[in-house]
Amino acid sequence: MKKGAKNRITVGSDTNNGQQSEYRFSLEFFVFQENGLQIAYCPSLDISTSGATFNEAVGNFYEMFQLYIECCVENNTLHDDLLAHGWKVQKKQMLPPTFSVLMRKPEMKKLMKGRIANLQERGRGMP
Repeated sequence: MKKGAKNRITVGSDTNNGQQSEYRFSLEFFVFQENGLQIAYCPSLDISTSGATFNEAVGNFYEMFQLYIECCVENNTLHDDLLAHGWKVQKKQMLPPTFSVLMRKPEMKKLMKGRIANLQERGRGMP
């Protein structure tokens, strides 16, 4: 499993008064192979995408993330959606959930169990 780089992603949108809003995110996401595809998964937002190659999966992830944020901003649900995913507000900043919080998510438990089983099979000389 490769870890995606933390990147700042700026998303602009028009507000009612014609001013531009700016959102900055430092996200961690993981890229792993499954069924011949590269999967890019961000546990702090529970979003994922795929591609035939690592670069394609990462590019698709950025595009999908941009659409996710734009949709939330248009519907005025970004704050509530981030809170629902375990993000915290601290000094006017939105902070992603900690690793320990993420590991309690059922999808992360399933992902980690699958990765551990895969590593164990490889350790026994299985393909």
